[in-house]
Amino acid sequence: MINVYWNIRTWLAAGAALVALLIAIGTTPGYTNSGNLFALGQSFSTLALVACGLAAVMLAGEFDLSIAGVIPLAGLIAVKIGQSSGIAVGIVVAILVCALVGALNGYLTWRFAIPSLAVTVGTLVATTGMGYWVTGGDVVTMSNYQFGLWLDDPVAAVLSPRSIVALALTILLLLTLSRTWFGMNVRAIGSDIDRARVSGLPTGRTLIGVFVISSTFAGVAGSLQALSLAAGQPGGDLDFLLQAVTAAIIGGVALTGGKGRLIGVVAGAFLLSVISNVLSFHGAATAAVQLVSGVILLVILLLEAPLDRLVARLVNRVSDSLEEAPNAIA
Repeated sequence: MINVYWNIRTWLAAGAALVALLIAIGTTPGYTNSGNLFALGQSFSTLALVACGLAAVMLAGEFDLSIAGVIPLAGLIAVKIGQSSGIAVGIVVAILVCALVGALNGYLTWRFAIPSLAVTVGTLVATTGMGYWVTGGDVVTMSNYQFGLWLDDPVAAVLSPRSIVALALTILLLLTLSRTWFGMNVRAIGSDIDRARVSGLPTGRTLIGVFVISSTFAGVAGSLQALSLAAGQPGGDLDFLLQAVTAAIIGGVALTGGKGRLIGVVAGAFLLSVISNVLSFHGAATAAVQLVSGVILLVILLLEAPLDRLVARLVNRVSDSLEEAPNAIA
């Protein structure tokens, strides 16, 4: 019954995303022009990447607030080091720093049994402060605009090298969590970490692994985004964190851990991207986009309990019917 309910949540997210896209196309002349679809692909791919990384942590029953600090920090490091030592070096260093932040989050959460919310609040503050320290509080820029132009160069009209990297990593994580022992361990830990530990599952390595994935994905998104702009700015990106959380919850990832599918998270990210894209197309302010996204999240949360009860009743009826059928035949 539990699997049925969470599968329905995934399909609801996918259905809502499709309906939103059809409404946008039907009510907005020129919505399907290549320039607008390209912008939609750019925003969707980045949000899906970060949201799926965060969802991996949520499936393990934990949470990662630090990505709000990791995203801008990665961009600052990539731009600053890229300017002096080469873009490839800048990207590698940025991703390594982000992976270390994730490893620290996972280790402290596992080794000292500190709630991940508390741990990642600390690393959020630390990474934000590190960004100001690295730059002296100033915006950093780089003179090489060619790489950024290449990152956003259209591929097949609606993609770009940046969005292709993001989507490839998202698909890789989706396959990893759905078809490997690592994914099974993540769900087992999210369902009951004590039972997973007693069963001999590598809870420590798995927790560290999901936090590394979350921070690394946020680091890739932040560094590529900053390089495409040839500029980075210190501070926390709380807006993007909220979008990623919203996409994960809309997509059917349980706040208690252990339940949900990343394909639903991808659908949630696409839904939010379509809403943001069409509202921006009509000239709506950023506050309006955030308001609509917040309302959608609240509606999903309010409907969760009634939907759960409805699915339970339907499953019970089907079970009773299957039990009665052999008796009727006899």
